[in-house]
Amino acid sequence: MWSSVISIWRRYGLRGIACKVRDKALRVMGLDLQQMDLLAHRIEERPDEHALPPYRELFWEDFEAHRGDDPAWFTEEKMAKIARWFRPPGTRAFGCFVEGRLVAYGWTSECYLGYSKRTLREGDGYLWDGYTHPDFRGQGWHGALIRIREEELRRAGKRRALTLVADFNRASRRGFQRNGYTPLERCCFGRRWGRAFSTMTYPDTKN
Repeated sequence: MWSSVISIWRRYGLRGIACKVRDKALRVMGLDLQQMDLLAHRIEERPDEHALPPYRELFWEDFEAHRGDDPAWFTEEKMAKIARWFRPPGTRAFGCFVEGRLVAYGWTSECYLGYSKRTLREGDGYLWDGYTHPDFRGQGWHGALIRIREEELRRAGKRRALTLVADFNRASRRGFQRNGYTPLERCCFGRRWGRAFSTMTYPDTKN
């Protein structure tokens, strides 16, 4: 129990927990709201000192084979989302393994910008759904998967990586900031009394 409490505190912090409580209260009033920060980073070829750990592209069978190692994460709902994410063109998943265990993974898109489903501008790529197994958190896997996915986007001809980070997810935001990501805008996604809405403008900047 206490390990779960500590993990939640490290990931969200006091502000993040308060944001999640706020979001649950809004749902009761018919407003399903997700506040996000759109972050960006110029993709550059990394020097040798930032060598990447071994990794490979993942497929549906990989997620099925490892879902039992972290059932709290790989729920039926999560697996259904993963199945859908393989469908759009230009979406790929990459993962790292330790002694046969999937310890970290993340997705890239060469075509679409996340929650908004907007088409990416030429030269932009998108990162989402970064995951590290609880047994391996705090060991730098999150940052490694950021660099791995940037490298794959660079090979695909992309020059800028974008990501959306929930306002309550302190750990994820810090991980991206440590890798040079800077904010473009704060935006909201959700459903207001059953109708979807978005405030994203997707600014065209030189970040």
